[in-house]
Amino acid sequence: MIRISLSSGEPLHLKPSPNRKFTGLRIPGSILYSSDRAGHSVSLHIYQHRLYTITLRQFYFAKAVQIITAEPDNWLRLEIPLSGKLSVISRDGNEIQLDPGAYHLSDQPVFASNHSEGESSIYASLHFSPELIAGIGSGQPVGTRPPGPVPKDLLEMLYDILKCPFQESLRDFYYANKVREILFAHLVSLPVVLPGELSPEQIAQMYEADRIMANNLDGKITIPELARKLGTNFVTLKKNYEKVFGIGLFPRLMQRKMEHIKLLLEKTDKPLKEIADLSGYQTLPGFINAFRKRFKMTPNDWRKERRGF
Repeated sequence: MIRISLSSGEPLHLKPSPNRKFTGLRIPGSILYSSDRAGHSVSLHIYQHRLYTITLRQFYFAKAVQIITAEPDNWLRLEIPLSGKLSVISRDGNEIQLDPGAYHLSDQPVFASNHSEGESSIYASLHFSPELIAGIGSGQPVGTRPPGPVPKDLLEMLYDILKCPFQESLRDFYYANKVREILFAHLVSLPVVLPGELSPEQIAQMYEADRIMANNLDGKITIPELARKLGTNFVTLKKNYEKVFGIGLFPRLMQRKMEHIKLLLEKTDKPLKEIADLSGYQTLPGFINAFRKRFKMTPNDWRKERRGF
């Protein structure tokens, strides 16, 4: 079990909590541990497998603090900030700053991290066992990596994990494949070139916008609302998002929405009305018409074709 304490040595007692009552970002099928009291809120979603572990960590501290995290193993660990900042103290005592849009790989089992006053932060970690790494058979060494821009396909695979629609054994199989795909994407990725005319803060803001959009495919947040949430305006959000991701906000939202719909149609038995609701369509005819316009067939016909009926 992950152990977290304040730099003073006072432990933050993480206790199992009812996952069904948790309203924020989560890993489907994970176990939730939390510590909530005056001055801080910490939650850890942990999905444990013998070959890998997936965690989603969320922190809020009313005052600036330094915490010490002790991992339960010394496996190679890939970390991606999704919101706020991840500020880690490396072995040599230097502070490593990761904003949304960056990632690194570490094998440091015990580390300190600094958290700013009143700021919430969320980051995901994937732990790769030596057995899993050996099974990749890439022929090239897999080791630690200093902070750098995260490849977009790697980020998409992480978002796929966070909105996994499967249950139990199918979910295990899905996660096992996604974890391997993420490791492979890291190994083969080309250097990511970020737009030089945007500041690191603006780039991080666009990655946070991308994360919020990827996890709200049900239409509960509009693009103007997203801009307000990020403290910017609609025009700037649209312009900067396209600079960072090479695609407009709305086309990217529709692309993601339709890919998720196809996954639900092909891999689950959810009725069309439920899929329409999950995708943010207010009526079933509206959902069917939007799908037909994009794919030149109805959702039912697409499901039958993909399943070989």
